[in-house]
Amino acid sequence: MKYLCWILVTTSVLGQFTKQLYRSFLQDNKQYNIIASPLCVEIGMSMILMGADGNTANELRTALNLPEDKKNVATIYDKLLTKLERGKKVAILHLANRLFVNETIGVNKRYNKLVNKHFRAEAEAIKLADRLKAAWAINDWVLDQTLDNVKDIIIPSDLTPDESAVMINAAFFKGYWKTRFDKMNTKPKVFYVSKSYQVNVNMMSQVGRFKMRTSTIDQIIELPFAYSNLSMVIVLPKDNGSLTQAEATIESYPQIVLTEMDVHVQLPKFKIDFRMELVETLKSMGIQDLFNSSSDISVLLNQSGTRISQVVHKAFIEIDEEGGSAGSASASPIRGLSDYATSVVTFTVNSPFVFMIRDDDNIYFRGRVVDPLKKSNPIDRITI
Repeated sequence: MKYLCWILVTTSVLGQFTKQLYRSFLQDNKQYNIIASPLCVEIGMSMILMGADGNTANELRTALNLPEDKKNVATIYDKLLTKLERGKKVAILHLANRLFVNETIGVNKRYNKLVNKHFRAEAEAIKLADRLKAAWAINDWVLDQTLDNVKDIIIPSDLTPDESAVMINAAFFKGYWKTRFDKMNTKPKVFYVSKSYQVNVNMMSQVGRFKMRTSTIDQIIELPFAYSNLSMVIVLPKDNGSLTQAEATIESYPQIVLTEMDVHVQLPKFKIDFRMELVETLKSMGIQDLFNSSSDISVLLNQSGTRISQVVHKAFIEIDEEGGSAGSASASPIRGLSDYATSVVTFTVNSPFVFMIRDDDNIYFRGRVVDPLKKSNPIDRITI
């Protein structure tokens, strides 16, 4: 299932569930680069809610802040995904959710018909006990959904012989700048990971008109993407300051006033791959029955006494110089410092920062960059 996001859902990423989920990502990963799509997780968990009853459904509904009537839930996501489909010609953002169920359990056909209609998704029965083939099947599906960018979301040792159902949640983003960076202006520059450690990065550079704000503790800038109302908002602490404070600032972004001005922007190129296993996180958020053998997901599965054994989220982002195609009317011309009669302010991203990908109504990705040279967070795994 592919999604291209510009949507308005008041119960979605502006809600407490997604804020709390991202804060949980931060707890054990503060020293690493992070990219995550709480919206992608929400869609997947809401899809499971449609197959849950009893206390299991109540816990999901409460955590997700969704209506009690499942018809209303289905309507919310049906409208959401309809809007996503209208923008599918603009390949900016892809989200994918699928529930892989052990073939010995099987999936309720009525459930799949329901989620196919309203979530454009499905649960698929595969032989999870054959760990090698199951991992290959899952990874192949994710690669197909994310234009070959999200890789190795599962390896064979992630699966156990008694696996019952695995929720796979993947998100990919590669934006095209409205005002593109010229590759000729990208130069090696110093990035201060900390006050005592620095690295050399490929620093992009351009001068343009952007919305920006400077305070005593940080700078904020909004960099728009082409062909959409999506933008990347960056909060850069001053003097290698607190990312915790920057995270609080970016959460309050709708209340912050930015002013359009001429800005010399310098931003490092980076890629981030981020993977998290979410069961313990979701348990801490009040979703517990779903992961126990006493769970009630009988609307979803053909066997009682089963549970969701894993929920895995992996996201990928790549930021580089690319803008719209050279002949595109939406690709603004590149100007240099000498083209500006008035003074130009600087926004030099040479130390750790936080960011989000958003439009006027929703946040689709949140993340932080501690070291642009580090692509992924370390994952403790035993390969077989």
